[in-house]
Amino acid sequence: MLDRLPANTPLAGQLEAMDPALALAAASLAALELPRHPPQLVILGPTQAGKSTLVNLVLGQTAAGVSPLAGFTIHPHGFLHQVTEPEIAWLDEYFSPYRHLSMEELPRDRYDCFTTKALGQTQTGLPSCVVWDTPDFDSLRAHHYRQSLMKTAALADLLILVVSKDKYADHTVWELLKLLEPLDQPMLVCLNKVNPGNQDTLLRSWREKWETHRRDTPPPTVLLPYLHDPQQLQQQTTIILDQIAPLWKQASRYDKKRQDRVNALIRTHWSHWTAPIRAEHEARRRWNTLVESTLAQAIEIYRHDFLDHPIAYETLQRALAELLILLEIPGLARPMSLFRKVLTWPLRTAFRRRSTGRDEQIGELLVLNRSVEHALLQLQQALSQQRQQRQDPFSHWWLSLDTLYSRSSTDIRRDFLRDAETYYQDFQPQVEDAAHSLYRRLKDMPVTLNGLRAARASADAAGLALLVQTGGIGPHDLVLAPAMLSLTSWLSESALGKYMDRVAAELKQRQLEAVKSLLRQRLEGTLLALPDKIDTEQCFSISSETLEELERQIKGRRHGLKLF
Repeated sequence: MLDRLPANTPLAGQLEAMDPALALAAASLAALELPRHPPQLVILGPTQAGKSTLVNLVLGQTAAGVSPLAGFTIHPHGFLHQVTEPEIAWLDEYFSPYRHLSMEELPRDRYDCFTTKALGQTQTGLPSCVVWDTPDFDSLRAHHYRQSLMKTAALADLLILVVSKDKYADHTVWELLKLLEPLDQPMLVCLNKVNPGNQDTLLRSWREKWETHRRDTPPPTVLLPYLHDPQQLQQQTTIILDQIAPLWKQASRYDKKRQDRVNALIRTHWSHWTAPIRAEHEARRRWNTLVESTLAQAIEIYRHDFLDHPIAYETLQRALAELLILLEIPGLARPMSLFRKVLTWPLRTAFRRRSTGRDEQIGELLVLNRSVEHALLQLQQALSQQRQQRQDPFSHWWLSLDTLYSRSSTDIRRDFLRDAETYYQDFQPQVEDAAHSLYRRLKDMPVTLNGLRAARASADAAGLALLVQTGGIGPHDLVLAPAMLSLTSWLSESALGKYMDRVAAELKQRQLEAVKSLLRQRLEGTLLALPDKIDTEQCFSISSETLEELERQIKGRRHGLKLF
């Protein structure tokens, strides 16, 4: 993921900072699966510390190439001391996808390689082992071979850290030592290129720094002066080997507690590693909250501008229009209905031809679309503000979401218009139910029912006369204003008034719930799913449930970390 993020994003900086620990943990977990193998002695150090020189000292021969140039060693070099090639055959899989090449084949322009070399008989006091010369960890190119360095360090049964008097206080040295601390590998420290007159001061300063940066006891420390005389070099070799000897015993015991130490390493860094994942979850929650709050505003606009508006709210009038049909006087209903259909047929046909714009003529849909448009514009503005917050670790995530939202907004609006029209049609049975409820109540009140039927007949007569005089002008045959006014007055002033208010309130509540369902199931679902379409190469896509399960594995079972 780091390779696919813009380098100037805050998240890229976070991932870059945690990469060494992640690489070490991944390598340590891989090392747990290795078959039994010869001990591994790994020599680490910054540039120009004398790592290759120390390799040659402990091996008793010139095996590693030595150069005064910084960054000369850029690949892990494994020297097989009394070890055969078949005994280290597992290295190919462990270092994969790195290539196993001979020293002569190692390229200077590629870092995905390592090498091993079998040594002849030497006069060193080392037991059979593999001695690793490693790249530095503090040069400008160190990030290129960080993975191979961490893989080599994770192999170590015994570590030797080599630092010069000029480098021992460097921040990079103590970063590495702090990183390795949870593994608690047996270690020897060699302070190299030390002036004899400064040995005590340097050793005291080294131990003070150790106590500042680490919580364990400082390891055995050897001070190596500048030496060129072969006899003096041999004396230093003897000193180093004498210090190494007891550490081999610790190394054999270390292998038994390696699992626990790897678990400790992962627990140490777990909260830091998962912080970006949690930040992604938080970004997703923030988006969900934005969607929910803006759609809640849309519902309030719909409620205020339609449901609670004394003029705009026309659903009850639709129910009363249905009631007008139910109030037809038996015997007159069928002929009058046929007569109305014949008179209004030309206009109804013309209206069907203009049906594509029908939603624009329906007051409820106008209000509903306006409220949703307001919500979508609010979301667009919120996304724009989020993407401009440069300190947000997931500014790139918000930028991707903003781009995706802009590309999808036209389709979102079009789909909602279609769904809103479908809702309007699907709600018609609720309107009819309200009319039937009123009619059933009226049947229990014969006097009121007969009076309404009489009013209905006269209203129909007036409406039909108007239709005859105007040639059938009108959008459809249910718009009979006199009948509607008459019916409303009768119902309001009769004993049915309170019941009609209750039916109206229930109808309004059902309508509100239907609109909420429309927004949640259609629009909200679409908007909440937008982050799922962000390029997976720029996000972790690790669910909260998966993260919680991993944490339970870490805390609950010793071997649960193998899921990591």
